[in-house]
Amino acid sequence: FSFFSPRTSSLPLRARRVESCSLSMSLEIDEMEPEWLPMIDPKAGDLEPSPNSTVLPLFPLGSFVYTPHSEHRLNIFEPRYRALYNDILFSGSRRFAVCSMDPVDGRFAAVASVFYLKDLKEVSAATNDAVKYICDHEVIGRIRIKKILNPKVWEDRSTYLKIEAEYLEDKEEPEDSTSELEQMLVQTYNKLVELQHEMNEDVKFTKESVDKFKIAQGKEMWSAVEMWQVFQQQRLLARQQEMQKEFQAKLLAYLIKEKGMGGLPNAIDISELPANLQQEVRSLQARMQDDLQPLAERDMMDMQLLIECDSHSRRLELMEAMLTKEKKRLETKKTLKSLFNK
Repeated sequence: FSFFSPRTSSLPLRARRVESCSLSMSLEIDEMEPEWLPMIDPKAGDLEPSPNSTVLPLFPLGSFVYTPHSEHRLNIFEPRYRALYNDILFSGSRRFAVCSMDPVDGRFAAVASVFYLKDLKEVSAATNDAVKYICDHEVIGRIRIKKILNPKVWEDRSTYLKIEAEYLEDKEEPEDSTSELEQMLVQTYNKLVELQHEMNEDVKFTKESVDKFKIAQGKEMWSAVEMWQVFQQQRLLARQQEMQKEFQAKLLAYLIKEKGMGGLPNAIDISELPANLQQEVRSLQARMQDDLQPLAERDMMDMQLLIECDSHSRRLELMEAMLTKEKKRLETKKTLKSLFNK
């Protein structure tokens, strides 16, 4: 799938605790929140795993949600994660869990993704040991974290975390029980794409993507989820860039007049700007914090809810709610535009 939009970017996110991802007709998607573990107690002692349980290394990776069947490259430099990769290679398992984190209070998501190491390159010599490994992975499944076995190492960084985990699979459902939900989601997607082009949105799905929108259970559905995640990121970046335009114009005018520069540099020291531009930078940062952070937070929670769901039908319901919300936003925008153009 392709988009008409610049590169994606990430913003700080805030996450909160929830009970489940079940969806009722009366419950708005914005009222739903994912499930987070309690705060890690660095003074807690080590725990023994239950008999015959699954034990995995845990690699918390910020506020991005990694969906099944997606592929990701990581640069490994911290000593504790160098040790993690050495251990999974030595054991032959080549897998570990990756959870999202709440950057506000440090809680971990209760449901995490399972990374499988496909390829590893030793780059110590080329990077003067700044980076040890460059690793390619595929997300091969989901797990629920039942308990953290060595919580104190999260604070002292002496090694990586280990967890007792339970692999998650979607509940079995008759195919005819989800076909209606799939048809509804396809119709909603088609209407959304049509609206995006009618409103000439900066970030939109291609018209060709309508025929490629497949949501059968399994890899097809997860590909659609990943596509939606990319759209969320690009939509957020477009809003960020829109907010920056006015300031960038004023900054460029200053640089041309006072510094003789012909364009915006890659980086600039804010303290070297005149007082009025410094104030505009602070105002812009405050507006972006107030306006964009809640959007980024909601997008992240939506993705976490999708990987928490225990069935294909619930995931379809959630996706339907998310696309419908965006469609209603555009319908409202269209109505307002027609009123002001009269």
